[in-house]
Amino acid sequence: MTDVPADPDRSPADVLVEAIATLNAEIAPETREGSLQLMRTASALEAGARTVLHQAVASARSAGNTWAVIGSALGMSKQAAQKRFAPAAVPPGTDLAPDERILGPTGPFDEMRELSLAGRYGWHSVEAGMNYHRVLRSTTQWEHRRTSGARAAQRLVDQGWQMIGGGFGYTYFKRDLSSSAMAEPEQRSPGGQTASGPS
Repeated sequence: MTDVPADPDRSPADVLVEAIATLNAEIAPETREGSLQLMRTASALEAGARTVLHQAVASARSAGNTWAVIGSALGMSKQAAQKRFAPAAVPPGTDLAPDERILGPTGPFDEMRELSLAGRYGWHSVEAGMNYHRVLRSTTQWEHRRTSGARAAQRLVDQGWQMIGGGFGYTYFKRDLSSSAMAEPEQRSPGGQTASGPS
């Protein structure tokens, strides 16, 4: 994402009004379809803001901040912050096929490095979740990309990348490199889990 310097004269509401305008929705629509478009846009922005907030909290935790510090910054108790933002348990391994694994927990600062390493061993993401990726084993190496913005995503699609999915903040892509996957050490799988499944 692009770093935008903070402007003390712009409120979060001003930023949202500008965002809505860039998404081709009118702030004060005069038609039924316009009001529905504004509603859909506002809903997408709300979902995106929740995703960004969860990622920001994960980053704060990765940086060593306690739940008490995070709660204070958000105007809530440490218990409320932990209950609301603690990462959900990684999906249980019992639901995974033999050639699937969970890569995680990961955060915004390490997930691409982890996907890069997993891709060398033939693992490719088939599902991007909050703080994890479900990966599938293949015989070839894979490359993964994370991007934000519709134009950047379209460029990758135009270049032949396969979209994995994602939320408002990021979209994930992969492509098969058509070279043989490296032999993986038997005792470990992506994300540090034992070969028998998640620990």
